[in-house]
Amino acid sequence: MTQKNSTFDLKIFHKILLTMVAVALVPLLGLLYIGGYKFERDWREIVQTQLMLTANDIDGRVNAWADTNLRALRENAALADMVSMDPARQTPVLKAIRGAYEWAYLVFSVNRDGQNIGRSDDNPPANYQYGDRDYFRQVIEGKPVGQEVVIGKTSQKPALILAGPIRDAGGALEGVLALAMEVAEISRIVASAKIGETGFAILIDENKKVIAHGRPQQITRSLQDLSAHPALSAAGAAQAPAVYDDAGERVIGHTRKTALGWTLIIQQNHDDAFAPLLEARRNALILMAFALALVLGVAYLLSRQLARPISELTAVADQLSRGNFDMKIVGTERRDEIGALARAVERMAVSIRMAFERLRKKT
Repeated sequence: MTQKNSTFDLKIFHKILLTMVAVALVPLLGLLYIGGYKFERDWREIVQTQLMLTANDIDGRVNAWADTNLRALRENAALADMVSMDPARQTPVLKAIRGAYEWAYLVFSVNRDGQNIGRSDDNPPANYQYGDRDYFRQVIEGKPVGQEVVIGKTSQKPALILAGPIRDAGGALEGVLALAMEVAEISRIVASAKIGETGFAILIDENKKVIAHGRPQQITRSLQDLSAHPALSAAGAAQAPAVYDDAGERVIGHTRKTALGWTLIIQQNHDDAFAPLLEARRNALILMAFALALVLGVAYLLSRQLARPISELTAVADQLSRGNFDMKIVGTERRDEIGALARAVERMAVSIRMAFERLRKKT
């Protein structure tokens, strides 16, 4: 008694089906992989280029805006009325500066002792002492530009102060001329770039205090310290856009130093930046599923057309071996190898029948 093999044996139908699926799908999958890899690489380059171009644009705007303010300080600090340190002569000049630069809420002068001398508003200068401010000390110590993000003594809001020296004809320091600008107003001017649906820019000073923020709703009445911002510690973010997590959100960002030593941060939600790539992946999966269904369907039909006649001829041959010569042999009209096999089986059936007839006559 023969023992049946417990392993699963593939029939010719299954072998033909698997062969056709492999032949059809392997090139398709290879094409999809190569095309998808190239598209992903190209899109990453596009995203990085867009972020860097945006950084270039905002950096240029920030530098131009800062240069405008510094030029206003230099040019007006050299006027005789400003050098006089006379409040009566300085006040008209300060108000004119304030009128010309709408983003400045206050223009004021300070003597070498830190006492406010002239103002562009109507508040009494005697009420204000600025000797404790870093921007004042920076100018007094000889720097050409003083800068600091502080809570304004007038506005009581986060403000950027830019200051420059007032010098007489001989170069002696007479005092300090300063412009005060609210962070919210600066944000509107220099950080309003549109970067996809979620991208924005942040501008911080040398002490990592926010000067401008592309999401104005995040600006509060207190100073914001971004020393721990992940973009500042992300490897390579200053050379090219890098991927990092910000408050649990995966983003791609880039940092850039401005002419005044400030740091510009450009960042965008990763899924937003790579939305076309994610959509292309979804479309590729849909296309692959459709192609797989189509290949399976066509392969199934073709495999049946090839395997079915062979199975039928196998059944005929089995019946012939049992002495049943009444089986109808199909496929003899075909002009392919299966037709040739069917005709060969037909001839074999005739030969076996004749042999049986001769044997019966002899007996």
